[in-house]
Amino acid sequence: MIKALKDTRAGGVLPTEEKLKTDFVTLSSHQLRTPLSAIKWFIEILLTQRAGKLNKKQIDYIKEIQRSNERAIALVNDLLQVSRVQEGKLHLDTAEADLAQLVEEAVDAHRSLMTNNNISFHLEIINGPLPIIVVDRVKIRRVISNLLNNAVKYTPRGGSVRVVVKKEPRELVCSFSDTGVGIPVDEQEQLFQRFFRGSNVSKIQPDGTGLGLYIAKSLVEAHKGKIWFESEEGKGTTFYLSLPTTRK
Repeated sequence: MIKALKDTRAGGVLPTEEKLKTDFVTLSSHQLRTPLSAIKWFIEILLTQRAGKLNKKQIDYIKEIQRSNERAIALVNDLLQVSRVQEGKLHLDTAEADLAQLVEEAVDAHRSLMTNNNISFHLEIINGPLPIIVVDRVKIRRVISNLLNNAVKYTPRGGSVRVVVKKEPRELVCSFSDTGVGIPVDEQEQLFQRFFRGSNVSKIQPDGTGLGLYIAKSLVEAHKGKIWFESEEGKGTTFYLSLPTTRK
């Protein structure tokens, strides 16, 4: 049996083995931040050609290095977020927010990707105007962006994505529907687990981390909200996000 160890920082109890893993991930991620930030800084210097003139092939190579470095930075940030969740150290910087505006900001950031992949898009607000809610804008925007990004990434060219924001009596519900690859039935229970990726989406996007939905679920639940989905393999998926409109 694994012994439990008091985690005084989080005010909770973690199994010794699990806590050691979490501490290792946290320490390693913090240590990786410095060199990755330095690489990012030098890449920017090279691309602005302040260190000397570059030819097109050199610029292309450096841009590929930049993309790889950004993926590494995103992974480190995800690992740190997971560590905070596990240690009970997730902090919410709440303020009044307009959910429709947060959705529109995420949509604007994905318009070029949808256009490039010939994906039709529809946004609908039901029972508006929507009430102002109190959330951590940065974290909820991240959840929305993750759900929208998944819908776009896993929808084939010529498909469609639909986002609906609806006012319910005590909550706002936002749905993200796509005509993408869907989630195999025998894998659906694992979808919100750390590092899990569906067998079909791994073939489409092999460089994913399997942390996005785990983090999204943790952030939504920290806001006393819910996240769930409906999916059929080969036909598409709809993710639902609900957030309370009353302060708790």
